[in-house]
Amino acid sequence: MRQLLPILKPTGYRQEVPLFFKEFLFESSSSPVIAFGTDEGNRISYEGASDEEDYKNRFPILKRQAFDNLKEIQPSIEVQDAQGTKIAFVVGHEYASEKILDSDFMKQVGQLIGSKSLMVGIPFKGHLIATDSNSEIRLKFPAIIQKYYNNPQQDPISDKVFLVNDGEIVAMAGENLEDDGGKDNFIITENGKTNNYKVELKSKSIEELTENVNTSFQQVMAMIMQRKVFGGEVSYHLGGEMKLDKILTDKCQSYVTQIDENEMAQTLIQALTNSKTSLKFYYKNRQIAPLDNNSTPQQGFEEIDPEKKWWQFWK
Repeated sequence: MRQLLPILKPTGYRQEVPLFFKEFLFESSSSPVIAFGTDEGNRISYEGASDEEDYKNRFPILKRQAFDNLKEIQPSIEVQDAQGTKIAFVVGHEYASEKILDSDFMKQVGQLIGSKSLMVGIPFKGHLIATDSNSEIRLKFPAIIQKYYNNPQQDPISDKVFLVNDGEIVAMAGENLEDDGGKDNFIITENGKTNNYKVELKSKSIEELTENVNTSFQQVMAMIMQRKVFGGEVSYHLGGEMKLDKILTDKCQSYVTQIDENEMAQTLIQALTNSKTSLKFYYKNRQIAPLDNNSTPQQGFEEIDPEKKWWQFWK
């Protein structure tokens, strides 16, 4: 073959090797790694730079060439029906997994499935699985990918699930995303019965809380606009990292008010889903905003195992 190609590797691959040509598939420490090497048939010659200047000059050109070569590879796509849901399998080719990097190819997968918004798994080398992100099977999909990853037929790549919208990777999810150690991490969970969203926050200050609420709300809105399915409620759950006082409750109420009064956001989401968007805030499962005489802890999430979240984002 002797072609320069992108090659997917598991999280942490050659992490300590300086000037090695690589990048994350998605911006997260849990993401698989894209390495770059020349396929010589019986071996891969991986590429690296001699110094920082060499890296800066060569990497963009090398990356573009590798991605162009990947586009020339056209593995077959097999679509199967599972419980009324179409699932695409790209198998039988050494670079099937890498085709997640080819936006035109992923658009083709979407056309065969009948959706521009896909959930995609690349559990091991030579294997790509995709389904409609709005399908009935979406809540089971991360567990399916996890099983493939735990029993790989080739070199394992990732147990994560990727949201691909119109050919482009826009989010990473999974059952076991690790904490990136950042100051603004959060977890988003969808309730499969109500299509409402729950956001678990680990904020330690008002400043962190504001940043986390803003970022997570943008993620939720992006999901809603892509899927066009929403129950109308986003609940934010705080643990004991912050002290419960009037400053905190007032700030949470201000977030609620801002969304209630955001006419543009409300109009857009209502046009897509026929649902008005409302926020609720909980502190140790007790509602703190908005407050009224009938406020009770949100129902519907008790059945979700906290260790089995179907959709997790980490910034």
